[in-house]
Amino acid sequence: MEIAINILLVDDVEYTRELLRSILLSCLNEQKITMTAKFSHSSTGLDIPKRITDEKINLVYLDIELPTTTGLTVLKQIRQAHPDMMVVMVSGESSPDNVTNSIKMGANGFIVKPFNSDRVIESLKAYIKKEYKI
Repeated sequence: MEIAINILLVDDVEYTRELLRSILLSCLNEQKITMTAKFSHSSTGLDIPKRITDEKINLVYLDIELPTTTGLTVLKQIRQAHPDMMVVMVSGESSPDNVTNSIKMGANGFIVKPFNSDRVIESLKAYIKKEYKI
């Protein structure tokens, strides 16, 4: 079985997006099934629901702190337009409010920056298990 995943990384810091991309690629290379990934990036969080549709995104990693909006606002927009989309929130601020609000609003996970590779890998495996029952 070959799996192709379109992943959208939303973070205002390019280094953070590239680090997350690198961890995800490493995880993909370790899988026992053939997997490929196409990555899209956003630094602002604007027009994310439209981009999800236009770019056929399967999985979103979404920062809470963005320059033009908040990740929670974007999460709400995603849930309205794409209720089954897997969205993993990422933040340098792991306050109980951030985590609780994210989960209440429909996030499928929460990863604290700096990234723990194991948590990123767990989120990708959760997506694969949910979508492909592997």
